[in-house]
Amino acid sequence: MIPRQPFTAVLLLVLAWTCLARPVLAGDSVTFALFTRGWPPFEMVVNGEPQGAALDIFRISMPVGVETLVLMVPASRSVLRTPGDRVYARLECREWMGNADLYLWSDPVLTLRTVLLSRRNRPVEYTGETSLYNLTIGCIKTYSYPEVDPLFKNGKASRYDVNSDVVLLRMLKAGRVDVALFDECTARWMIRSSPELSMEDFHVSKRELGSAELRFAFNRHPGWESRLGEINERIRANRENGVYREIMDHY
Repeated sequence: MIPRQPFTAVLLLVLAWTCLARPVLAGDSVTFALFTRGWPPFEMVVNGEPQGAALDIFRISMPVGVETLVLMVPASRSVLRTPGDRVYARLECREWMGNADLYLWSDPVLTLRTVLLSRRNRPVEYTGETSLYNLTIGCIKTYSYPEVDPLFKNGKASRYDVNSDVVLLRMLKAGRVDVALFDECTARWMIRSSPELSMEDFHVSKRELGSAELRFAFNRHPGWESRLGEINERIRANRENGVYREIMDHY
């Protein structure tokens, strides 16, 4: 997605700030490993081109003078375990990654909220696990949901798996599941992007089920750990100046 014009002014202000940062060695580069199956609005391939909020956030968070590249790959996390001359990066949560200590991690960039969606005409407010008893909860087949997994294990709620976020939203709208769990950014993007869906179709519970911090994960490239201070400084400045919030407002 191409950002609207107001974002350009913010980007120029941030780039002006970076001119004060310490110069880096010529030839430095870092490659974002983009998940080609997609994680909208963060990672998408549109007409063969990599797009998404994660790329915008990545480019504006790396140290000045560092070349930012993109590699589109189905097994995107696997490259973080790749030794060699190239620095790889992804936007991840530590909780999602097995053996998280194998990687280098930045400070938090964004907070992802896990929200409960239900139908507007049959709203469900989340007030604790008892509010989900005896409900059929729509989930993505390959995802783990630590907030509600105990309910599935003890039979107090039923899990219904599908392979696609947009399919799950359609099923929820049609009443084939009672509620569904989403990260809020993905849910709003999917609903806005689908001509057959509207926020008017859904109720978003006021209380979130959980949250997770998105950070940059890097492979343990020799010497790259010394650059984390620069990256974290930029992340802090971008957060304070609302740069990441401005990016997400365009998705």
